[in-house]
Amino acid sequence: MRRPQTIWLIFILALAVRLLFLGQYPQGFTADEASQGYTAYSLLKTGKDEWGIRWPISSFRAFADYRAPLQTYLVIPSIALFGLNEFAVRLPSAIFGSLAILAIYLLVKQLFPDRKKLPAIAALLLAISPWHIQFSRTALEANFASFLFPMGLYFLLAGAKKPGRNLILSAIFLGLNLYSYLAAKLFVPIFLAAYSVLNFKKISSNIKGYISFAVIFLIFAAPIFTDTFWGPGNVRGKDLIISNFSAESLESIKREQYYSDLNSVSPQLSRIFSNKVTFTVQQFINNYVSYLSPSFWFTEGGREITYSVFPGNGLLYLFMLPLVVYGLYALIRINHPAKKIILIWLFIGIIPAALTKDGYRPNRVGSLLGLWEIVAALGFWELLKLIPSKFKKISIILTSFIVTVSVISYLNLYFFTSPIKYPESLLYGYRELVTKIEKLSPQYSRVIIDRGSQSQVFIAFYTKMDPSFYQDFSKEWWPVIEKKNLLFLDMINEYELGKFTFKSFDPSSDLIPGNLVVIKTEKYNPNFALNVLDRVDYPDDTPAFYILSYVKK
Repeated sequence: MRRPQTIWLIFILALAVRLLFLGQYPQGFTADEASQGYTAYSLLKTGKDEWGIRWPISSFRAFADYRAPLQTYLVIPSIALFGLNEFAVRLPSAIFGSLAILAIYLLVKQLFPDRKKLPAIAALLLAISPWHIQFSRTALEANFASFLFPMGLYFLLAGAKKPGRNLILSAIFLGLNLYSYLAAKLFVPIFLAAYSVLNFKKISSNIKGYISFAVIFLIFAAPIFTDTFWGPGNVRGKDLIISNFSAESLESIKREQYYSDLNSVSPQLSRIFSNKVTFTVQQFINNYVSYLSPSFWFTEGGREITYSVFPGNGLLYLFMLPLVVYGLYALIRINHPAKKIILIWLFIGIIPAALTKDGYRPNRVGSLLGLWEIVAALGFWELLKLIPSKFKKISIILTSFIVTVSVISYLNLYFFTSPIKYPESLLYGYRELVTKIEKLSPQYSRVIIDRGSQSQVFIAFYTKMDPSFYQDFSKEWWPVIEKKNLLFLDMINEYELGKFTFKSFDPSSDLIPGNLVVIKTEKYNPNFALNVLDRVDYPDDTPAFYILSYVKK
């Protein structure tokens, strides 16, 4: 009987790690995930999104911040099959995350045809990657790039030898990648421009095939960039970019100008060295360097846990650090066609993230998903060649033991420890909260929910609210958002969805007869003890939400 190829065993492992208990873990469910699901549900039921817009092409309005459309459309068939629930919303991300392992395998095979076992090593490292597992198990847009970009690059490289279908497929995958998440709109065109410069002779020798590639890619690019430059599709990008100065940044620039010793010589001279341009350049450099920092990748991780990236834990395993270091050394040292491809992928992939206001944001550097695994695989391959033959077997056994212990420790953190340590990271508790509200609300004429966290989408999602009903209210919200130039829906002071009102909690006006009130634990104080009808707890039994009602004193 023929033995199955190693890559298929790795793929089955990747599927298992990404699909098992997908609806239950991570235990929380973000507003972005609920929004993806409810938008898909609305399109499925009415042919319109929750704002009443028919089949948007280049971006979805979401919470008024606009998001890339690819994931939402992929969620539609999942919800049609499995219903409106957490599993259905996360399933496309888990499937594409698993397919990314095959994409990396094919890409490495194309990059390093002379190193036979390297593709399987890179695929295995991605299959067990903490960063990639976490992204694959949530409905996170950046995760789709981990499949689409390597596949597009694989066919682009294959097209240099055999054009025609390969270049057409490359244009399709890279074109779709533009619709996957915000950073891809910047990363992919810059990467293609750099690739074209480096491979000008190859492209010139087969100009007809590359013209076909360019035409197909531009067909995909036209709607997304029209929306970006002349439509609302880059609202979120404009808010995040470092040139959008906060009041604190402007004040910092003024202080630098005023207190600089140069100011006593000439205020104009001081402004030459302290101004918006120098501030922007400095912040870009700081951000860029932060994404090359070993502490970010191997020990500290991200500075937010919304995407289930745990504080104090790197995005990559610590055992990969020496492999990555040696892999980069080997890559620079060898004269190999893959060198230029991997290095421009690395240095260009950081640019979109570095252009945003904050560093250390794992989702913003999603273009690098898969890259470090390729570098680490190369490092392992090259290090193994240095080990004498009589020590190779024991080295492989020791490495396997370290990898196994690392993976088990990580899976324990992800599935068992993190729900206790970081229950708030994915907005845990809304499913339980809505269940309790549904039981209690028939007794009340009005349900007031403390504003924030886009609570309206959880109500719509978990109650499976009729999208036509939702659309009747959303059309009232949009003029307020436009008039006040708000970035997010829940920045409206007060808005309604049926009997639900979303506003900042005011006990004097809200705790009155006929009202059911929901607040987060940080708004609770002991004076409300008699008003507590119920509460929702985190897995460690600390309170997440309180449900209050009027009690006559």
